Amino acid sequence: MPSTVPKIVQTVRKPLAQIVVEEITNIILSGELRPGDKLNEVEIAERLNVSRGPVREASKQLQEAGLLEAFAYRGSYVRKLNQREVAEIYALREILECTAANDAVRIAAPDDLRAIEEALRNTETAALSNARGLMIEADVEFHLALCRAGHNFRIAETFSKLATELRLVHLMMNPDSEQLRNAAADHAVIYGALRERSADRLISALRGHILTERDRVLQYLGPHGDSTGSGNPSRAGEAAKPLRFAGKVTLRPHQPGDFQLLARMNRELADDEGHRNPMTVAEMEERFHRFVDQEGWSVDLFLLDDEVVGYATHRREADPTNPGNQRVFLRQFYIVRHYRQDGMGQIAFGALAESRFHPEDRVVLEVIENNPGGRVFWLRCGFTPYSSLLEYSVPVMELKPNRQTAP
Repeated sequence: MPSTVPKIVQTVRKPLAQIVVEEITNIILSGELRPGDKLNEVEIAERLNVSRGPVREASKQLQEAGLLEAFAYRGSYVRKLNQREVAEIYALREILECTAANDAVRIAAPDDLRAIEEALRNTETAALSNARGLMIEADVEFHLALCRAGHNFRIAETFSKLATELRLVHLMMNPDSEQLRNAAADHAVIYGALRERSADRLISALRGHILTERDRVLQYLGPHGDSTGSGNPSRAGEAAKPLRFAGKVTLRPHQPGDFQLLARMNRELADDEGHRNPMTVAEMEERFHRFVDQEGWSVDLFLLDDEVVGYATHRREADPTNPGNQRVFLRQFYIVRHYRQDGMGQIAFGALAESRFHPEDRVVLEVIENNPGGRVFWLRCGFTPYSSLLEYSVPVMELKPNRQTAP
């Protein structure tokens, strides 16, 4: 870990552990440690010129704050959020902020507006500077100031606690310069609506900002990649931008030598969906052989030039809702993790539909409940809800010894 943080010199009367908490937080928010990275306590202690005691105490405090998570015999790691946690965070955030904003329209004082405007300027400066770490803090500052403007202490306090997890969300996304500028532009619209005391415009802009960000994160964490379909621009009145990989993705049918790679991607697909599938990579490789040789599944690989960027499994089968006809069942669809932006998932699905499906084909798929990002992706690709597949696990009954009754 490069030494970019100066050694601690106690010039203020703060507990040493609190100073270490702030330094570790800065290391994480600067992006030097990413979600999933291990916190090396020995290295941190040497870097900050302190003993391991304050580092251990700081680590415990950051675990309680939700920034780190500890694993027995393995140490502390920067916390990674899954799709379900992200969905819950944004559901709570929408309630808190929209409630506060609705109150702020009526009762926000001049000091509240000045605090929001100052935070807005900070987000604009961070966006212009392409300073991701500064943007994370400025973004939290803006939304916290908005919550405070509603003069509901509990809402502001709850949002302040939620802010730690929002920082982690932004760290996972590592937003590019355009996304930073879009966030700052959204903030300007939100602030303008509040100044004009326009409740409808404020709530609409705020909710759109929150939900657009939520959907982008969920799709990024999901196995399909993001979708930026032309029918769903991220902001009202914004024209859809050309997709970076449009026209560059091709398909090829699987070859016997692909099974090992497909099994590895299948394991990542199950992990990203939050699926309870316990199969190992070796078992999944064997399953692909069975898919193809015995069950009639087609497997296509998505290629960018000669690089494999994902795959899909699908087959034609009898349509239970329309006897005598067939449907296409799309069983698996996966985009590798480092290509889950710029519309890669949407482009790959378009290439699959154009190459393998027929006009008026009925294509169906299942999205598990632990994969809300998948639901967002497929809805934006043009799928519509048809039914819900519910699951019930029959409990194992404990066998009790028979009791013989006396004659």
